[in-house]
Amino acid sequence: MRKSDKKIDNSIRQALTALCENHLKDLFGFCWITHTVNYQKFPQSLQITCVFEHDDALNHFMLSDELNSTKARIFNALSPLDIKQNILNQCIHFTTQQKAP
Repeated sequence: MRKSDKKIDNSIRQALTALCENHLKDLFGFCWITHTVNYQKFPQSLQITCVFEHDDALNHFMLSDELNSTKARIFNALSPLDIKQNILNQCIHFTTQQKAP
């Protein structure tokens, strides 16, 4: 990993950690948020995954107003990286612990 890749990775990690600690931790059934990326294809390869405890919690979240506000918070958290919103919109995923990679 190049030095510039490490800086981007640290920025993503710090932004997602702050988001988790300040907003997401209070969502019903929310467990964690994580990311993966291939820096040779950044930002198109960025994958952000929000993990919930079980299907009921995930279904509750997907039907709530929190879905759009959570996506907006992720967009805002990562805005300093100048990733286009259409790319971010495609890279955000929601799953459960049983289905998490």
